Order: sequence, then structure tokens, then C-alpha cells
Amino acid sequence: MPKKTDFTLLEKYIRKHPVLCDFHHEWKKKGGLMVVIPVYREQDWINETLESIMSCDEPECEVGVVLVFNASEYDSHEVVSGQKASAEYIRNNYHNRFPKWMHLFIMEEYSLPKKHFGAGLARKIGMDAAAYCFLKAEDPDGVIVTLDADTTVSPNYFTALRDWFSNPANRGASIYYEHPLDGHNFPDEVYEGITLYELHLRYYLQAHRYAGFPYSYHTMGSAMALRAVAYAKIGGMPKKQAGEDFYFLQKLIPLGGFGDLNTTTVFPSPRPSDRVIFGTGAAITSHVDGSDYIGKTYHIQAFEDVKLFFERKNEFYNLSPDKLEEWSYEFSGPVRSFLLNYSVLSDLQVIKKDCSSVDVFSKRFFEVFNAFKMVKYLNYTHEHFFEKMPVFDASLALLEIQGHSTDEFMFEKELLDYFRKLEKG
Repeated sequence: MPKKTDFTLLEKYIRKHPVLCDFHHEWKKKGGLMVVIPVYREQDWINETLESIMSCDEPECEVGVVLVFNASEYDSHEVVSGQKASAEYIRNNYHNRFPKWMHLFIMEEYSLPKKHFGAGLARKIGMDAAAYCFLKAEDPDGVIVTLDADTTVSPNYFTALRDWFSNPANRGASIYYEHPLDGHNFPDEVYEGITLYELHLRYYLQAHRYAGFPYSYHTMGSAMALRAVAYAKIGGMPKKQAGEDFYFLQKLIPLGGFGDLNTTTVFPSPRPSDRVIFGTGAAITSHVDGSDYIGKTYHIQAFEDVKLFFERKNEFYNLSPDKLEEWSYEFSGPVRSFLLNYSVLSDLQVIKKDCSSVDVFSKRFFEVFNAFKMVKYLNYTHEHFFEKMPVFDASLALLEIQGHSTDEFMFEKELLDYFRKLEKG
């Protein structure tokens, strides 16, 4: 039974973010899922995505599919016409083909402000509409799922999501993913690049977890899900043009009830893209055109160093201010330099004053040393102390530290397959 406060949160969010949604009256089922897919010049890919989700096993709930066709205020007439034609094609050819438990909703926004235009804004429009539908259905615990228009899924995608969120304690999830590593759709250098890039992503995640950072999850816009009330609680999806999924999840994860949904798989495209300045598409583009080789990653020693700081964080609570400098010398030079230059110790002093016990301090510690601080730490230490190392070598080093045998690994693809199995459990 949803709490009254959940309805209030959702109502307050919708009042603050009015939604132009004309399909809420078609969505009356409680306990359902709504999948939001931004669509911008995806004529070559969207059909495969729709065929994939239409072929999924039926879950014990209704599923809504919200396609957000969009364009910016500065897009050409040809782009807008192409978007409208694509939307009309899908409306005419898919509405009657969807299974009875799946409902297609199409939104069209063709004059979005250039300042915010991107997948983040389109995703926000669709997620806001989904939240509105759940509010009207008196279902604040309804689930909003995000997918991309060039992405396919396993047949058990919806049943796995339904099972995950049947646990009331689960507020959100990062969904397991695998990029295609071979095939005939792209040149060999694309598959080579995505192998290196995904290995970097999995090493990056596991290195964070090894270091003891508690909010370590993949943050991919095509592979995440959360309840409508949680969406409202964190203020919805940001309008950022790139990295919106990272910012979004860093507000959600610390709330608790977030985890890895590893019982199904999302298959994102490895295609190059110049639409955003970073992320998968940008990395593959740089790799293919030779402007930036993506086979390097953060040095394992940077994680080893910060791991010690995390392990000894509770000592800080009982230290007097005059002992802080002496204590800081017990950590590596890179860590100490970062702590001083980014005022981490003084920030910890501030929250320490409001903590009644070391247990409370331990929980609040990562409010200061959060995911954004981790990014700053890694970038700072690699600017001043470390050089990035080959992702193959870094991944081997991490496995060896954790006691895994690494003798059999000769190629990046083999190593990536091992990391995938580790994550799936």
C-alpha cells in the first residue's frame, strides 16, 4: 500500500514540472512498467529495438512504451520532417502489432531549446510523462525504465524487472548490459574499441568496489530503472546534454534500495557518435578516427591508495584538529595532496560536528567523499602523480590483488568475458 507521502511527493513534482501528456487516461493499471525511449534520427535502429521488446516474455503486469521523438529549435526542416515521418511510420505499423499487455505511446517535441537539447532532455520529457501516468493511476510505486533507440534486450527483460520490483525495498536498479563484441554491422575497429571501452567500464566499477566506495554502479542511460516516487524525490532527470545518467543516479543511489539487476541483459549499440562530448559513442568515435586511443584507464595504485583512506576513515572522528596534519602523513602522497588541495579534511570537520557517534559519521562520510569527489580524486592524481595504464594490465592487476588466477588471459576479450561473469555472479 503506497504511503500518503509518496502521493504527495509525486503530486508536488508534477505541479513543479507540468506535463503535456495526452495518454495518461489510457494507463490505468497499477503495478506496471513504463519504458522511456528517446528517439532522435534513429530510423536505422528503432525498428530493431521495438521488435526486441515486442518479443519479450509477458510479465505479470502491463507495460507502457513511451517513444519521445524530438528535435531542437535549430534543426533543419529535413531533420524534423524525417522525425515526423518516422513517428508516423511507427504509429501506423506497430500500434496493432504490440501484444495485448504492451501499450505504445508516442510523444513528439520538435522545437526543444538548443541550450538543453540532447538525450537527457528527451529522456526527462518521457520520464515526466510516465511519472504523471503513475500519479493518475494512483501508483507512485510504478516503475520507470530507460532504454535507448539503438538497444535490444533479453527475452526475460520485463519479467526480470517485474521480479526485481516485486520487492518493496527495491527503489531502483542498474541493469546488466553487454555490448556486441563482433558481427557484421560495424568495422573491426569499432568492435575492438568497444571491447576496450567496456573492459575499462567494468574495471572502473570493480576497482571502486575494491577500494570500498559504497555507491559503485554502472550509470548507463539505456540500462536503469526506478520507482516513480523515487524519481520525484530526487527531482527528476536533469536536462544536461551529456552525463545526465551519471548525475541522475548519484542522487538516487545514496537513498538506498538500489542494486544490480543481473538476471537479464541489455545490449547497447557500439556505434560511433558525435552527439555528446563523452560516453560510449564519443569514445568509439575518437578510437576509430585515431584522435584518442581508449585502451588506457586509471592506475590501480590510485585505488589502492584511497582504499587505505576509506578503511581508516573512522579514525578521523576521534582526532582533534591539531592532530589532523600528522594523521594525513599516514597516507600516500597523492591522497594527502588531494585531501589538502580539495579541502576534504575541513569538509569532514564540518559534518563531524553534526554527528553524535562514529557510526553516524561513518554513514555521512561519503556525503563528502561522494562519486563526484572520486572522479576529481582520480583526475587530480593522474594529472599530478600517476600515468594511466593499459586497461588490460590494470584489469589483470586488480584480479591478482583479489586472488584470482590470471595466467590464462591473453586477450582483452577473454578478460572482459571474465569480468562479465564476475558481475553476473
